[in-house]
Amino acid sequence: VPTTTLLTSIAAIAILVGCIMALAQIDLKRMLSYILVAEVGYIALGVGMANRNGLTGAILHIMNDAFMMACLFFAVGAIVYKTGTRNIHQLKNLHRRMPFTMGAFVVAGLSVIGIPPLCGFFSKWYLILGAIDGGQWLFVAVLLASSLLSAILFFRVIDNAYFDHMRARKGDSHEKSAVSPPRQTEMDEAPLSMLVPTLVAALGIAVLGVSSMKIISTMIQYAVPASF
Repeated sequence: VPTTTLLTSIAAIAILVGCIMALAQIDLKRMLSYILVAEVGYIALGVGMANRNGLTGAILHIMNDAFMMACLFFAVGAIVYKTGTRNIHQLKNLHRRMPFTMGAFVVAGLSVIGIPPLCGFFSKWYLILGAIDGGQWLFVAVLLASSLLSAILFFRVIDNAYFDHMRARKGDSHEKSAVSPPRQTEMDEAPLSMLVPTLVAALGIAVLGVSSMKIISTMIQYAVPASF
């Protein structure tokens, strides 16, 4: 079996298994850990496709992923610090208590899903182009399916943090929240030593997104072998 075939096969499995296992978690940190497995799979998949677009996407994703995952882990660390819980279903009204932290989490989550103009979209776009260039339609399907799974798992968190109090008023919510009811919730963000790095990482995600073409043309193109 050629090395590239073995590498791309393992990478595709890692992407799907990582996303599916993340979807099965209610613990935020465990969810992010499985997402990280999938993110490494994206990079390996781009390298294994061994063409210009695939390798460009892999290199770009290394840089993008550093900011995306750092932002997510920073945000979750702040959430755990202030609420004492990692249970997704216990985060009702968190957008009121920690609006900046949740805003950063949403930005990073949307980037992982691949929503433009955030940086995650551009590296995934090049990975998809690499799969198309190599005629690997199965990998195109894997990349699109992983984005769908990522959307489901991140919107599950966002739904609990931003909208679940609406269901709670109707008596539909069965999980006790670690955050106070809406009328009693006041802003109580993490200390600046935790909040500032989170917001810087979120800003980096946006800046990398709008600068992606410049980054590719001025740096990444020189890292890709001329033979590709």
